[in-house]
Order: sequence, then structure tokens, then C-alpha cells
Amino acid sequence: MKKTLILLSFLSLAAFPAFAQNSEIGLLVGGAKALKTAAGGKSDFQHGFEELSYGLLIDQSTVFKIKLGRMDAKTAFVSKDANGHQVVDIVDPKGQVQYADVAVEYRFSEPFGTTGLFAGTGLYRQSAGSRQESDYGFVGGVNGIFPITRSVGIIAEGSYHWVHFYSPKPRYGAVSVGLRFAF
Repeated sequence: MKKTLILLSFLSLAAFPAFAQNSEIGLLVGGAKALKTAAGGKSDFQHGFEELSYGLLIDQSTVFKIKLGRMDAKTAFVSKDANGHQVVDIVDPKGQVQYADVAVEYRFSEPFGTTGLFAGTGLYRQSAGSRQESDYGFVGGVNGIFPITRSVGIIAEGSYHWVHFYSPKPRYGAVSVGLRFAF
């Protein structure tokens, strides 16, 4: 995860002239739910979703975002037996998934503010106690931004995370609300 953060930081600094563009920071909190896991499908909706995002306006309606976050959700660790079949080792109903995503968001102007569709990819790490596992994943979702002032607004967001930890691939859904600061 450190290598990923260093790479993302380097890429952000390499694009330093782009920082003269309009930028935004988003802070989101909410809840997450495991939609599909090796531990038997769906889990209960759990509070404990936090996300910090940095967005850079590339075009009038297009935003490049770096998203860092964590969600509390049911996690499962899988290994293979001597025959090559998957065996569930650990199931933690109160596990944690951390991620660093890069996404592109397209926004639509609305009478109340804007709505947006976003999609991207990133690195995910699940943990249960002292055991950890990392792999890549994808994110997609929809959000709405309700401006309070020109630089402050409220964000409501729903996202879907598909992670490549094992087969069948675990999926997580998250619903969150927070603040957006534009500068």
C-alpha cells in the first residue's frame, strides 16, 4: 500500500501545472455492506465507511479523482487445499477493507447542483485481526453535489466495489454523505 501511495503522490506532483486548474476535496462518511463474499453471500449493513478524495477538474464536466478510504464489512480469507479447491480459512463479520482508487467522474448540471457518474480502478487491502491480503479492484458509482456556497457543498454518494481477492470475487456496496470543498 505504501508503494501505491508513493506512486500516486509522485504522479500528482508530476502533474503540478494541472494544480492551477480548479480542484476539490471531498470528505465522506457512511456505511458499507458486503454484497458477495466466499463466506456465504451478503452481510449486514455496517456503519464505518470513511473516504477522502482529491479531484482535479480536467474539462468543464470531467473530474479526475484520487480516493482513499476504508470500510467495515464482512471479510473472508481463502486458501487452496491439496486438490486445488478453495477453502475458507477465516471469516470476520467485522473485518475492514482499505483502498486507494483513481477514478474519472462525468458530471451533469441539474437545477439543484450536479449529479455525477464515476468509474475507476485501484488497490484494495482486507484485514481481519493480524491477517492481511492485497489485490486490485474496480469502483463505480453515482453521486449528487448540492452547493451551499460556491466553494462548499454537500455530497451524497453510492458506490460499488469489485475486488479481486479470490473467486467468486467479493463485492461491496457503500452509501455515504459528506462535504465537498472547491478551490
